[in-house]
Amino acid sequence: MWTTAYAYGDNSDDSANDSNSSNSGVTITDNITDTENLLGSHAAEVTDAIAKTEQETGVHVHLLYLSSFNSDQTPQKWASTVLESTNPKPNTVLLAVASNDGNLVVAVSSNSDEWLKSQETVDKLSAAAQEPLMKSTPDWPGSATSMMEQIIQSKKTSTSSSSVTIGVIAMIVVLVVLVIVVALMIIIRVRSKGKKPRRANRQTLSRNEKKARRARIAQRKAQRKARQAAEMDSQSGPKLDSQSAADNHDNE
Repeated sequence: MWTTAYAYGDNSDDSANDSNSSNSGVTITDNITDTENLLGSHAAEVTDAIAKTEQETGVHVHLLYLSSFNSDQTPQKWASTVLESTNPKPNTVLLAVASNDGNLVVAVSSNSDEWLKSQETVDKLSAAAQEPLMKSTPDWPGSATSMMEQIIQSKKTSTSSSSVTIGVIAMIVVLVVLVIVVALMIIIRVRSKGKKPRRANRQTLSRNEKKARRARIAQRKAQRKARQAAEMDSQSGPKLDSQSAADNHDNE
């Protein structure tokens, strides 16, 4: 029965201490290295799954099937050493299996994205790869494809989470902008209301002043006319009296 599964995520420290391919005794040249012919007639199916996984997620998958790791290192360190010795592309996952020893290791390259090399993701990949091997007859092709299906699912979850995060941030930014705009509108309106009465008062006083000025002018004109009329009356009055006296004298 399959007993031991290892999930090894962020392996930058250990790979830095021991990253020579000579220590592992294994050289990976292809996506699939199956010395035990565990995939059998399903090798092409698994190869197609590797291509699909890379196309949908950008993750490069390597499968390594051996009878034993033949190393004094822990399975985790051994798999990490093998993976880093290939100078892997970013986002590379290695599924290493030692069929006789009952060991299964999932290792992720240290130059991978955070969502892929997080321990949570690698634990899920390890569990997905191990489950088909717990049957009475281990399903080796199913183990590989199950792990790749989990890679696709984890990528979708990561993308959704990123989209939600971006959406929340965008919403917060929009709300902040709206609050600023509303605050500015309120400030402008308050200032406008404060200025309008003063302008109105100035306009009202100006009109009143004009009316008062026109009234004073009209009054002065009326007064001048009254004085002129009075002067004319005073000047014409004596002349009329003298003429009357002369007429009376002639009549006598």
